Amino acid sequence: MFREKVGDSLQQLIDDVCKLHENNNRIGILSRLKEMAENPDDIIMALPDFDSEEVLLYSDDNLAVYYISTPSKILYPPHEHGMVAISALFKGTETHVFYDRDGERVVERSRVTFEAPEVVDLDINVVHAICTHDEEPNASIHFYLGDLENQTRTMWDVSGDNPRQYVHQNYLKSARPLN
Repeated sequence: MFREKVGDSLQQLIDDVCKLHENNNRIGILSRLKEMAENPDDIIMALPDFDSEEVLLYSDDNLAVYYISTPSKILYPPHEHGMVAISALFKGTETHVFYDRDGERVVERSRVTFEAPEVVDLDINVVHAICTHDEEPNASIHFYLGDLENQTRTMWDVSGDNPRQYVHQNYLKSARPLN
């Protein structure tokens, strides 16, 4: 179900990903999103007008689609999605901090910076945090291959401690400026 009125090209992109997901065609999803990230003009024009950094565009029991613009120089806390998450970054950069589980806490394993146009494919077990070092926010469309709104998830504080149930407002409050 579309949660926002979107233009034809964005609706077609979401419909395409829905069909590819129904057919368990992850390679097709990645290919379609790479094509979009490399040529985002139609998608940018098809986005609704909003004044938020994160907007739910579409959701059903099998897929959630968000527009996300990560603000500059803010580190968000480590978290998991509990499902495959694929983002199509079409503006700027995004640094992912990847973590390994160490008992109840998580410890940083690596940092990878992705530059648009790029598709970032995260499997079901990934724990990560995100930030951008750019002066301007980035922009991407995120596809979660499941019912993200009802998924039980965990988040940690920025030091990797204090695991707790993911609550979006707490996630935003736990963000910290980059040093």
